[in-house]
Amino acid sequence: MKKALIMTSVAFLLLLAVIAAGLNVIFTVSYVEASFSTFSVQGEEDAKSLKKELDGFLGDSMTFLDLGDVEETVKKYPSFRVESLHKKFPKTVEVVVKDRRELFAYETEMGFSMIDTEGNCVRVAEENVSRTGGENILLKNFKLTVSVGSHTEGDYFDALMNAFTGFGYYLNDARANIREVVRYSGNENNPLTHRFVVSMQEGVVIEMSNPLSNAEAKAKKAMEVYNELGDVAKMYGCITVAESANGEINAEYFEQRQV
Repeated sequence: MKKALIMTSVAFLLLLAVIAAGLNVIFTVSYVEASFSTFSVQGEEDAKSLKKELDGFLGDSMTFLDLGDVEETVKKYPSFRVESLHKKFPKTVEVVVKDRRELFAYETEMGFSMIDTEGNCVRVAEENVSRTGGENILLKNFKLTVSVGSHTEGDYFDALMNAFTGFGYYLNDARANIREVVRYSGNENNPLTHRFVVSMQEGVVIEMSNPLSNAEAKAKKAMEVYNELGDVAKMYGCITVAESANGEINAEYFEQRQV
């Protein structure tokens, strides 16, 4: 009885091996259909290099291919992110890759860390020059932890990202409208004295008090005032935005910056 059971188990394992071998023959990666969305010449060059690496999966088993390995290959290029990835049996792996849009530049001893619209550091450069041309929005007086391929961390960074969500409702390309953001701490232990000073390209600045509270809503309110300004008024002065004790957010334009 025991011998028969062993023989049955061996036969079953052999059958599984035969099936696996058959699947491996039938379902083999013959095509890696990679779709790239790039915004720069360098992005196009990186896409060509990445495609060659992705073609390294040709000939692998579709059945046993780990899509995580494909995603890790894309991660070798921090300026790219995987939009979608799946197997299309019997022979195709489909992957959609998008170029990350640079937004901020944060200067360190290593150079300028370029941070994308999702808060990820995509590269370090000697100069503040975006891959798509022009400069990225310069961040000053922030205390950030930046590492290529990783999400940026630090005090007030989440508030910064929330503020730019608000700006994004009104600005198609924040880089084209905003030059720099400076964080002022005031009394370090009192957030009510903290503020973001956002310098617009034309010259007017936005002073956002206590950005830890409702930064997105404050940015929207500031943009409402900004969009009502004439071309000349946008060249100077200041838009102050603050939250009252009852939670009401107010923004007002002054021809001269308030002390």
